[in-house]
Amino acid sequence: MTGVPVLPVLVITGYAIVVTILRWFFVRDSAVDRLINRALGLAGVGMLIGLATTSSAVPVVVGHVSAITGFFTTSAIYGVARMLDGGSGPDARRRQRRYDLVALGGAVSAVLVNMAVVVHLIPVEISSRWHSICSAGSGLPLAVSGFLLMRASLREFRSADTPMGERVAYGALIGVGVFWACYAAILLVRYRWGVPPDDPGKVWALAGFTSLAVITTLLAIPLARIAAVRFGWDRDSRDCRRLRPLWAALTDAVPHVALAPDDTPREPAERRYRMAIEIRDALLHLRRQADGDHDDDIGRRALEMLRGAELGLPARSSADSHDVELRHLLALADRWPEAESAYIATDRSGLSAVPGNR
Repeated sequence: MTGVPVLPVLVITGYAIVVTILRWFFVRDSAVDRLINRALGLAGVGMLIGLATTSSAVPVVVGHVSAITGFFTTSAIYGVARMLDGGSGPDARRRQRRYDLVALGGAVSAVLVNMAVVVHLIPVEISSRWHSICSAGSGLPLAVSGFLLMRASLREFRSADTPMGERVAYGALIGVGVFWACYAAILLVRYRWGVPPDDPGKVWALAGFTSLAVITTLLAIPLARIAAVRFGWDRDSRDCRRLRPLWAALTDAVPHVALAPDDTPREPAERRYRMAIEIRDALLHLRRQADGDHDDDIGRRALEMLRGAELGLPARSSADSHDVELRHLLALADRWPEAESAYIATDRSGLSAVPGNR
């Protein structure tokens, strides 16, 4: 680990493994997600093995197990970078099998060399030299992966449709891609100077762990979103809670606008859209009857409260988009409790003025 403190390495490694486990349960729908999970998990396992072999007196051969893991980590990283750069078509699975076969060939060669050392067919120096060659060679696909990741992230970063929060994430990925390319180049240069590739120096080792922490944090964002939805902290769920009093009052007043209930689990965005549609239909029904007489007290009461809530709100056009309409409904929902309280106070004062109601 080249003088890197053990505690930060353990924390980052454990963080990566925990995120990987959670992603395997909750973020595994696409081929890219599954390959990302594989790459992150292998990277965490490789770091654990490397940490164990550095901090304990184990045979040199056992230390090369982390290099074997590194072959498959590199193939997964390269496959992810290719997919993100536009290579996620029908040929992606076949390409990934080719990458894995190359990684398998490197791992088998490392195992054979290590077995030859165990049975004393070749000296340990040849095994160490072969290990260094393989480690240095793995820098080439890592550099290409960095370039592909940087290019894909830069394309999304410069897109006008990308929200600011996602641009920050893509900016971090651009930095990671640049680091991968520079890191691979540094390893090759140091190898030419006679420094083993598994000794990148303290600064570059710290930078490597930092890049893993950054990537792990970015990959944990979908998990944070899932948790927010699960606990109702996301924007769509908050909007549903804001709309619910208005929705409940209007669907009670105009019950036929409510769609038939079902037990199908719905995402918060779907629930919000359905509530907005039902509120809109109820408003249209009430406004069509605004000049007429309401026989039912619930409809009359809802119309009066609606008039009070809409006072001061800007008029809407039928050509408004759904987002504009949703903002109007949210503003109306925010004013609904106040309008309801005002109506109740007015209604009570009217009743109290009638003789015999005192």
